Amino acid sequence: MAKVTLGKDQKLLVDSFYKVKTKKNLTLFIQDLFTDEETLDFAQRVKIANYILQDKTYEEIEKLIPVSSSTISKIGQVIKFGKGGFKLIKTSKKSK
Repeated sequence: MAKVTLGKDQKLLVDSFYKVKTKKNLTLFIQDLFTDEETLDFAQRVKIANYILQDKTYEEIEKLIPVSSSTISKIGQVIKFGKGGFKLIKTSKKSK
């Protein structure tokens, strides 16, 4: 199986998001780019990451968001071993 390289494609995606300057325009771009289900999936991943970064247990997160424990675990692994992207968008406990 060939290894996937995202270089130019990832740059295109990043550049596209960067060109969208306002929340309103970003909302429009996301609505055009993703299906409602894809948007929900991404939003749930962000919620899971925020809860993990707020030191909630996987069991607590399962009660708050209708996802499997394996999904929560995958996000936990990304936070632990990934590039740090989720930490950049962490929300405070007060904003919940």
